[in-house]
Amino acid sequence: MPIVARPCLAAPASVVVAKYARVSTLDQLDGFGLEDQDRVSDAWLARHPEVAVHGSYVDEAVSGALERRPEMDRLVADAHQQRFNRILVPKVDRIGRTARAAYLWAWNMADLGIHFISVTEGIDTSTEEGWQRFMQYVTLSEMEWRRIKERTAAGRELKISYGGWPGGPAPYGYRIEKDVKEVGGRRKRFSVLVTDAHESMVLAVAAGLVVDDGMTLTEACEELKSRKLFARSGVPWSVANLRNRLHGETIHNGYVVYRKTDRGNGKNHTRRGVDGTPVHGDQVKIGVPPVFSEERAAQLMAALQKLGFQNGRRGNGIYPFTGRIHGKCGEVYTGAGRATGRSYRCKGGLKDPSCREPDFEAETIEDAVWKELARLLEEEGRPRDLTAERVGSPPGDKEQYEKRVAEFTTRIADQEYLIEVRIPEYVRAGVDPAVLKASVTALETELTELREQRRFAQQWLESYAEHERRAGNLVDFAANTVERLKSLTLEGRKEVVDMFDVRVVLGDATILGKPGVRCAVSEWHWTTGAKVPPNPDDEQWGKVLEVLQPFFTKRHFTSRYDIRLQFEGMLHRLRHGLTWGDMPLTWGPVDPIRVRQLSWWQKGAWPEVMRSLDGDATGVDAYRRPSLPPLAVTAQFRATPQSEPGQAISPRKPESDRSSTL
Repeated sequence: MPIVARPCLAAPASVVVAKYARVSTLDQLDGFGLEDQDRVSDAWLARHPEVAVHGSYVDEAVSGALERRPEMDRLVADAHQQRFNRILVPKVDRIGRTARAAYLWAWNMADLGIHFISVTEGIDTSTEEGWQRFMQYVTLSEMEWRRIKERTAAGRELKISYGGWPGGPAPYGYRIEKDVKEVGGRRKRFSVLVTDAHESMVLAVAAGLVVDDGMTLTEACEELKSRKLFARSGVPWSVANLRNRLHGETIHNGYVVYRKTDRGNGKNHTRRGVDGTPVHGDQVKIGVPPVFSEERAAQLMAALQKLGFQNGRRGNGIYPFTGRIHGKCGEVYTGAGRATGRSYRCKGGLKDPSCREPDFEAETIEDAVWKELARLLEEEGRPRDLTAERVGSPPGDKEQYEKRVAEFTTRIADQEYLIEVRIPEYVRAGVDPAVLKASVTALETELTELREQRRFAQQWLESYAEHERRAGNLVDFAANTVERLKSLTLEGRKEVVDMFDVRVVLGDATILGKPGVRCAVSEWHWTTGAKVPPNPDDEQWGKVLEVLQPFFTKRHFTSRYDIRLQFEGMLHRLRHGLTWGDMPLTWGPVDPIRVRQLSWWQKGAWPEVMRSLDGDATGVDAYRRPSLPPLAVTAQFRATPQSEPGQAISPRKPESDRSSTL
């Protein structure tokens, strides 16, 4: 249906406009795409050559129910710079599909002296008449938006009732195809799920590795990787991902649950109410062809139960630095639950076997960064100011919103007085009832609109108060940084990391200790603080032999290797933090030295030998390789996280970047 513009508006003098357009999936249903919107706005500009154009702002695939959108945020930033004084939109609903979104944006722009021109409805909010028309169309726009949503939801429910796939990605093992069904005497095309040959083959191979070959899930993942059979995203299978696919109800039971409520809040999650139930309808089971036969599915479930795998991320699975630790390979680290606890691993290792970035125990690297972040905040000298800037507040002016609430309250009281007091007086005075009825209807409509606007303004003030509360809490936190960081939960730490936009860049990791079982002798020195003595002289070596004799038979001392030289090799390794694999052959073959030291430790002789040499007086600490490489920690204090680089959307202090290397 073509869009017909109302008679053109008279353009005010010295008008500079910013063109704004928005398109969402729902808009496409109405056929009001970006080209149509451009055509309407450009036609108005052609009729008003005296109007200057600052630029265009286009939000693609963004809902009008949102109060913040990428291009709208950029437009707001330029509005604060007073780069234009009008915003040109093809229709009022481009500003916002909901009354709340439209009113808040219009009010905030009006506070800056910027008004809206809507071509299709012939509205200019800089005039009283234009503002009144704007309020009418905002209400109509929200009603239309809700009607389209209901129509779309009804179509989705109809698809489900006929076994169609309502939307979203297909479960693994399936793909989406079109099918024709008879609905109400008419043939309609539906999207349905069918078995995907390649993905079902991968699942069959994985099931064979677990059931027939007796592999663990970890071994199955490695075998699938060696056969170049990857997950749908193209990355090697992880244990958790493979287990979830093999446990899926689709491949066992022949149905998929639509509107699952156990998927967290990811990209494709189901919106849930406060009681945890789906917002847009009940869960539905949609029948699909099973990947496995009933017998094979039972074998697979029995094998999985026997493995007894449990996801390592259960329990405490929060990783504040996921995506914020940058390895030398160019990839970032993500949280990785292990049987032994939380850790971070590089994503590069999942994509490229040549990535040699080490894994880190979560507590170790988190504690190191907390300490550095605390030091950075204290060095800033003004954490309160920086924190308050970073938290910011909702777009708008608090004083203006307080005035709006007061004005709406006064006008609502006046309207209520007219309806409840004056109208009955007119009735008693004999005024025509038909005239009074029309007046009352108009007054009640206006009263409803005023109450709605006051509610929106009050909600803004409540939101502002919440921001003030959070800012106060964070200011208190920043004033006692060191102690507060220690006491924060992982959820609290993640909020701090996000607030200060922490970034960690790893330095050279070649100096780190090697993974694997730690040397018990080294651990004893590190734990007790016992020093490593210098090489013994003849008299001291005699004392060592005296200490060792009660622990071993004579055969222990009759060796083809020089025991004293081997002992000096043991001390050298401890002083320099070498692994046995890094030991040179200066003191003889390495393995006999390792075996001899182990036997001394297991018999309890090693601590006695160290005491006999009085290492605490003359020795040095046992070298301990660092568990972390150098860390370059950067914290950014931004006044408005949604502004683009180089743009200041409010007259606040510029952002301050501080970094340090551990």
